[in-house]
Order: sequence, then structure tokens, then C-alpha cells
Amino acid sequence: MIQPVLFTIYDYFYLMKNLFVPFLDQYAVNDSMETVSTLLDALPKNQIAHQPWPEFYTPIQANFTIAHSNDAIWLKYEVHEDTIKVATSELNGVVHKDNCVEFFVSFGTDKSYYNIEVNCVGICLIAYGKERSNRDFLPKELVKMIKTHAVIKTAAENSKRKYVWEITLMIPIVVFGYSNLKTLSQQTGFGNFFKCGDDLPQPHFCSWNEIEAEAPNFHLPEFFGSLAFGEAADLKI
Repeated sequence: MIQPVLFTIYDYFYLMKNLFVPFLDQYAVNDSMETVSTLLDALPKNQIAHQPWPEFYTPIQANFTIAHSNDAIWLKYEVHEDTIKVATSELNGVVHKDNCVEFFVSFGTDKSYYNIEVNCVGICLIAYGKERSNRDFLPKELVKMIKTHAVIKTAAENSKRKYVWEITLMIPIVVFGYSNLKTLSQQTGFGNFFKCGDDLPQPHFCSWNEIEAEAPNFHLPEFFGSLAFGEAADLKI
């Protein structure tokens, strides 16, 4: 008789991905977002390919690239999907209901984490806390400090999906005010990257690192992957 396979904490550590975040030369910080977006294209793309809840499976493609420049995180998402729907225009609004990508991150051994969410036109939400409930939303003045560059276009004629959209974010270190960071160089932490769209015709919930849960829930830091931020002496892009 075949015995059932049980998921253990040891399996989790085996499944946990490790991501190196390279240093981006400081000159790029003062350049245009379009230029930074092009620089990020030189990095390997990380697939957001896990769809942990089969009942919400949607045939989309999503990936991200990430780097830092000591005082900012640079993040670019690329998404291929069939529907564009934007209803949220307010900072810290319900952007997860639109075409949305998300970045959850904690630093060091902190049990609390930031959830940074942005829809396809660049409207952001940021909150901080230990769990899904009782999160502290960051002041809108801080949220406004995130720079974004969004591009939405019709996919090529031979593409499997109707639309391709990209969004590039510059997240200044000051946004992570609860963490008292002086620099991102040589920082370590944990995080996950997501694609969702709760109010789209086909709701979906995709993740970079695998999640084991009965119902859709991104707020599970036990399923974050590990992050290691490079220093200036490392290979630059």
C-alpha cells in the first residue's frame, strides 16, 4: 500500500529558492526610469510560474528582474495576459483587484515584512506587519516616493496572450523605515514575488516561490525565498 506523502518543514527548506540581488551602479539612480528599465533587461528573468491553487489556474506568463543601488531597490515585472482592467487610482487602494504584481520582503531576522503591491498603471500600496491582518499602511507621502514606469501594449500577432505589460519600480530605502537600514549592500532577508488579479475575468494567484495552503494567501512568510543583496565590489551591471 502506498503511503501518503506529508509536507514537512524539511521539505520547505528544500523548496525555498535563493535569490541574489546584484548591485546596480550608482550612476543609474539619477538616470531616467526608461534607462533603468533597459539596464534591468540585461539581468536574468525570474519566472513567477507557480499557481498553487488549481481552481484559479490562468494561462498567463509573468517574470521579474531585480537589482539594488545601496539606497534603492530596482524591480521590473513583465506580464503576458489576455485582459487589462484597472479600477483603482488611489494610493494604498485595492490594487490587487486590478492587473497587479507584488513584492513581499523582510530584512535580517525581522518577523514582520513589507507588502509592496502595484497595478499595471503604477498605483502602489505598501503595508508592514507580521501577518495578513492588522497591517500598518505606510503614509501616502512615503508611497509617493516610489517611482514607476509602466508600458502596456498589444502583444505580437503570433503571441499566445493578447497583451504585454511591464512596470519598473524604484523603491527608495527610506520606504523600509521600520527596518532602520543604512544601506542595502550585504543585507540579507526573505521575500516572494507575485502576480494576481482578483477582479479580472479569470482571477489568479501566481508566486515565485512555492506556497502550500488550502486557499489563496500570499501572506505566508514561511514560504518566502531567501534574498542576498550584493555589495559594490561585486560584479556590476
